[in-house]
Amino acid sequence: MAIHQDANRQLIQQRLGRFRWVALLVFLTLGVRLWQLQIVRGDEYAILAERNRIREIPLVAARGAILDRDGTPMVDNRPSYDVILYREDMKDRDATERYLVEKLGIAPEALGRLFDRNRKSPLYHPIIVKEDVGMEDISVVSAHQSDHPEVKLGSEPRRLYRYGKLAAHLLGYLGEISEKELASGDHPGARAGTLVGRSGVERSYNQTLTGRDGARRVMVDSRGREVGLLDEQPYVAGGDIRLTLDLDLQQVADQALEGRVGVVVAMDPRNGEILAMASAPSFDPNTFSPRISSKAWSAIVNDPDRPMQNRAIQNSYSPGSIFKVVMASAGLHEGALDGDPSVFCGGASTYYGRVFRCASSGGHGALHLEAAIARSCNIFFYELGRKLGIEKIARHAESLGLGSPTGIDLRDEQGGVMPSPEWKERKHGTKWYAGETISVSIGQGQVSVTPLQMLRAISAIVTGGKLTTPHVLLRADDGPGSWPVTDLGLEEAHVRRIRAGMWQSVHGGTGRNADVPGLDICGKTGTVQVVSRENKQFMRSNSENHSWFAGFANRDNPEIAVVVFVEHGGSGGMAAAPIAKKMFAAYQEKRYARPDAAEEPGASTRPGAAAASEPPAAAAPAVSEQPGGEAP
Repeated sequence: MAIHQDANRQLIQQRLGRFRWVALLVFLTLGVRLWQLQIVRGDEYAILAERNRIREIPLVAARGAILDRDGTPMVDNRPSYDVILYREDMKDRDATERYLVEKLGIAPEALGRLFDRNRKSPLYHPIIVKEDVGMEDISVVSAHQSDHPEVKLGSEPRRLYRYGKLAAHLLGYLGEISEKELASGDHPGARAGTLVGRSGVERSYNQTLTGRDGARRVMVDSRGREVGLLDEQPYVAGGDIRLTLDLDLQQVADQALEGRVGVVVAMDPRNGEILAMASAPSFDPNTFSPRISSKAWSAIVNDPDRPMQNRAIQNSYSPGSIFKVVMASAGLHEGALDGDPSVFCGGASTYYGRVFRCASSGGHGALHLEAAIARSCNIFFYELGRKLGIEKIARHAESLGLGSPTGIDLRDEQGGVMPSPEWKERKHGTKWYAGETISVSIGQGQVSVTPLQMLRAISAIVTGGKLTTPHVLLRADDGPGSWPVTDLGLEEAHVRRIRAGMWQSVHGGTGRNADVPGLDICGKTGTVQVVSRENKQFMRSNSENHSWFAGFANRDNPEIAVVVFVEHGGSGGMAAAPIAKKMFAAYQEKRYARPDAAEEPGASTRPGAAAASEPPAAAAPAVSEQPGGEAP
C-alpha cells in the first residue's frame, strides 16, 4: 500500500513539474507578445486604434495657373467631385465592388486595376474610383451613405484648359503618375493616382506648378460618419507661371492652320521669347483632365495625323530654299562672295556630270546675291555651294544651331541633321560625294531641320549674330529663368545684304504674299519637292510639295520673326507666305494699339503687291529626290 502511494505521489509531482514548465512557457510567450504589442509596436497599434474613430481626409492642392505674357489665364482649375473609396471602412469587398459596378457604372476590370495599382499603398490611403462625377452619381453616393460608408464624395480642383486645343502642344497635359516615377523620388508628396505633367509647360515646370496637399482630421462614428472636426492643415497651391506667349498671336496662328498639317512659330529674335507656337493637327488637353481610358488613349496615339506630335520641335524636314539664307551668310562669312560676283542662270547647269535645274526653266540671267535671294535662284546657290564645299557649309550652319537642339524649355526636342563628311562616315560608313553638296546648297539632300531651329538660325543672321535660346517662360512665382544669348559677331555689311535680299523677296519676289502695308517685312519662301514630277503619277499617298516661309519685321529693327511650314501645302509663296502675312498683320495691329506705338520707328506704307505663282524646281537626277526652288 505504501509503495503504491509513493508511486502516485511521484507521478503527481512529475505531472506538476511538466505543468509548471508548460505554464512558464505560456507566460513567457504571453509576456513576449505583450512586450511586442505594447513596447515594440505600441505606437503603430495606437495609431491604428485611433483611426477607428479618427479619419484623415486629404485636401488636394490646386495646381498653379498658366498665363500668357499679358496675364490672361490660359490654364487654371475648376471645382469637381470624385467618388472615393476608404478601404479601412470596407467590411465586405464583394458587396462594395457590386455597389460600385451596378450603381456607379464602374467597369469591373477598371476596378480591379485600381485595387492592383494601390496594393502597396497603406490601407488608410483613399482610392479615387470615379472622377469628375455629375449630379446623378453624387445623388447615388449620398443616398447609399448609410449602407456604404466606405464610399464617399471628395472635392478636387480639376485642370481647365480655357481655350481647348489652342497652344495644346506648348501647354501640355497631365497624366497619372507611374509606379516607376513614384519609386524615383522625383515627385515628393505624390502617391498612386497623382496627376503630373506629361508634356509641354505642364511637364517642364511641373515642380513649380505642383502644390502641397493638406489634410483634415475628423472624428467618425462606428458607421464612418463624420461627427466632428479635430484639426485641418490647409493645402498650399502651386505657383503660377507667366509665359512669353501672346494669346492674340497664338489664336491667329492656330486659326491659320485650321484644316492643315503644319507649324507656325513666332519669336522675338532679340531675346528668344516665343510669342506663338502652333502645331496642327492638335488635341484638347481637357480630354486628359479626368484620367483618360486606355481605349481613348489608343485612338489618339494611333491617329495617322499624329495630333500629339509637336511638329515645331519634334519633326524635322528638308528646309528647301529658306536654307539659302544660311548659304548666303556662309558665303559672305567665308569670303566666297567677295567682290559681289554675279552668276548667270540659264535654267540649268551641270555639276560633276549631272544636270541640276533651277525653278525657272528659262533662267534668271545674271544675278547678284540680293536678287538671287529674292528670286530664289537655284543656280546661284549651286555655284555658291560648289565654291564653299560641304565642310564650310556645315561649319557655318552648325554655328547657327542647325543639327542640334535649340535648348528650348520644352522636352523631347529633336536635333535635326546637318550633314558633313564626318557625319556620313559615322552614320552610313560611306564617303561624301561632291554632288551631294550641290543638293545641300538649296536645302535638299540629307539636311533636315525643325521649324524652330530654322527660325532661330535666320533670326541669328538678321540680328547680326545674336544666337538666342528660345524659351516660353517669362517668369514664375519662384523666379525668372536664365536664357543665354551667344554673339556670333556677324559683320553688319553682310547682314545688310541678306536683309536686302529678303526684303526684295517680299516686295516683288517669291514672298510677296507675306507683305503687310505699314511693315517692312523681309522673308524667304521655300518649296520642298517630295517626289520628282515623273514619279508623282505613281504615288498613291499625298505627294504635294511642302511649303516654307521664314521672315521678320521690321527690316532695320527686327522685333518679330515668323516661320511657317505646311506639309503638302504646295508652293511656299502660295501656302506658307499668306499665313505669315496674317501673323505680321496681327502683330502690327497689336503693336500700334500700344500707347508707345507712335514713338516706334515706322515702316513702308506702300500697298500690298499681287499674289505670285511659285512652281518648285525639278528633281536633280540621281542626287536628291527633293530639290526645290521658287520662280518669281
